[in-house]
Amino acid sequence: MRIIWTDAAKSDVARLHDFLAQYDLEAADRVFDRLIAAPEALQDFPRRGSRVGRYRSREVREFRTGKYILRYELAGSDIFVLRFFHEREGRF
Repeated sequence: MRIIWTDAAKSDVARLHDFLAQYDLEAADRVFDRLIAAPEALQDFPRRGSRVGRYRSREVREFRTGKYILRYELAGSDIFVLRFFHEREGRF
């Protein structure tokens, strides 16, 4: 499976890093690395994330890594990384 990042997902990771970096740059760097690596965990088991019900016609799922949520879509043999956000952001 191929992993394809959307511009929105890239922007989300940068936004989350920038927010954390204001308080702790080392922690921000660790979170950044974890978020960048998270989609790779879907390679072997792409359906491991729970399905997001409001996208009934598409296979959009969410996968948690710590307190962060990766929203992604399965389309054919591709994994589209759609968004990343912190669980406190309330984007459910």
